[in-house]
Amino acid sequence: MKNSKNMISAPVETIINGETEFAVAEAYKSIRTNIMYSMPRSKEGKVIVMTSSAAGDGKTTNVINLAITFAQIKERVLLIDCDLRKPKVHRYLKLDKKDGLSNVLCGFTDLSKAIKVGVRENFDVITAGETPPNPAELIQSYEFERLLTFLKTKYDYIFIDTPPVNVVTDASLVVKNSTGVVLLVRKNHTTVDMLDDAVNNLKTVDANILGVVMIDSKEGNVVSKSYKNSKYSYSNSYASDNRKEK
Repeated sequence: MKNSKNMISAPVETIINGETEFAVAEAYKSIRTNIMYSMPRSKEGKVIVMTSSAAGDGKTTNVINLAITFAQIKERVLLIDCDLRKPKVHRYLKLDKKDGLSNVLCGFTDLSKAIKVGVRENFDVITAGETPPNPAELIQSYEFERLLTFLKTKYDYIFIDTPPVNVVTDASLVVKNSTGVVLLVRKNHTTVDMLDDAVNNLKTVDANILGVVMIDSKEGNVVSKSYKNSKYSYSNSYASDNRKEK
């Protein structure tokens, strides 16, 4: 998947199921194949981080769909919501947010209780948990590293949703414990400058960038330099808004 561009044209908040359009399902399968061939075999599970340059890129939807696609081939898959500032995984999958990652890292919840088992076949989930005052500190803690080390003995693939890498440091901190990173870009939203900044931020922490996935695009459309001369809205709400979700 190195230097490859994968394109998905499904609506941003559509979770794949038995009625998903054939072309969309095949796009995720293609990405799955590229990821599998991008990493060497190992006895322990692989940790794959999905991030983007800015909010609103459809990152959460796509990491959920990618994780489900891996579970469909009988891999043991765990999805962890590491966006402790504005988590969405629990909303999209209709799960209870409490007793999640933050609660485990702070010692308030046992891991066995935090893992939502059987959300789909071969697919388990750890939601974000309660919104903490110190998300970055929790993510870079020894407890988080030890948690991932343990989970890699139980799962074949661990997918991690993070905040945008250009907005807060959380994604870069998670990357240090990952096998590889998938960078998401969105047509008419991600500019070349934003993408360049994201790549540079990931390179700073020696990230293994597996490739780039473009969404809201038709086959044949790619990110081009003309984006530099276009205007796109960019929200920095992650840095300024840490309100708890109900």
